[in-house]
Amino acid sequence: MRSSVLRQAVVPALAFLLCSCSSDSLSGLSGASTTDGVEPATSTTGFARADLGTLGGPSSYAADINNSNVVVGWSETGSGTAHAFRWSAAGGLTDLGTLSGDRLSRAVAILDGGQVLGVSGDEGRWTPVVWSASGAIEALAIPLIRDFTLASPTAFNTRGDVVGWDAGGPGQHGWSWSSSAGKYDLSANVQGGSNEGSAGDVTESGVVLLTSRAYTCTQVTECWRTYLWNGTGGYIPLGAPGNAAEADVTGLALNETGAVVGWATTGRGGVPAPYIWSAGSGFTFLARYTGTSSSYGYATAVNSSGAIVGAALEPSSGSIVATTWPGAGAIMKLSRDDPNPSVAVAINNSGTIAGWATVSNGGNHAVIWSPVSNSSRAIQSAATPMRRMSTASAPCLGDVRAITSRQALFACVVESDHRR
Repeated sequence: MRSSVLRQAVVPALAFLLCSCSSDSLSGLSGASTTDGVEPATSTTGFARADLGTLGGPSSYAADINNSNVVVGWSETGSGTAHAFRWSAAGGLTDLGTLSGDRLSRAVAILDGGQVLGVSGDEGRWTPVVWSASGAIEALAIPLIRDFTLASPTAFNTRGDVVGWDAGGPGQHGWSWSSSAGKYDLSANVQGGSNEGSAGDVTESGVVLLTSRAYTCTQVTECWRTYLWNGTGGYIPLGAPGNAAEADVTGLALNETGAVVGWATTGRGGVPAPYIWSAGSGFTFLARYTGTSSSYGYATAVNSSGAIVGAALEPSSGSIVATTWPGAGAIMKLSRDDPNPSVAVAINNSGTIAGWATVSNGGNHAVIWSPVSNSSRAIQSAATPMRRMSTASAPCLGDVRAITSRQALFACVVESDHRR
């Protein structure tokens, strides 16, 4: 979601001091402090899960949600293709279609005004597109970086900035584009250069979130670093927890105040852990289900009231499950009685969450979790524990390479669907 929320926000309950991250304030960003994970806390708020269905095929995936509770993503169709969809409570699941002559499309982001960002084309040949609020589709004239063959947009804003990555050439490069400023190769121009990266988010003021492969580590073949960038202030590195040279840091979402969420390790061979970063407080690791530093997890989004969502390994089920961190050290499984894999990828300002979950056919369905005031009401649709099911895409949720960006995760589950 873009505009005032994006997919994210900051956690006021943790009393983070955040900069505005405008072009004038980018130069003041810094920070690399860290605190360890805390014991899980309880919450009186529950969530009711609603299955959004599919366009006739076995699987569907939500990618974003706006402040009007409109969800976008893509679904397999009855004919075996995949099409972008828009979902609302009033209109249900709507096929957004493709450009003329194309077979496939995917939606990846939605603004509060209803405009949708995505791609249309076929495997190995994609055109960035936007759908208007009325559903009309239009190609975006975003050129490819030299020697690359396909583009993948990831986020946009109301002023016309689009970010993403190009692949199919010498690595993968993150970029920023607008019709007025053209296209800027963020990975090629980052300090020290990089042959692999992704621009995963952009604010209304044009600040971009970039994760790139770094060459600063010495004991491993690759490590990841995250930056904030804009056309005026250049690159601002987030650093690493404890300034650890062998740490990995990926940024999965950025909000208007400059807070970043994602996953990080504290050194060589470390377990990916969910974090929130701010200029004033640096890195703060979030709670995990075991209450220790050995449990896998990652944060994908945070809203303006401080609720963070993502996924984490839950020991009792052995699955990586959709998770929320409501603030003040709390952690909560979104589908309490479901032992199967799931992930939350977006949250809006009212606290409605979008993602996907394994269903009885072994595929995945796009779902939303809506907050309710009484947790007993939240599980009426699942009064008895659900049976365990297998899904081809479950390994994607625990693959470090698949969560270097949200789009990498989406690409992994698409490939898994094709192999099913």
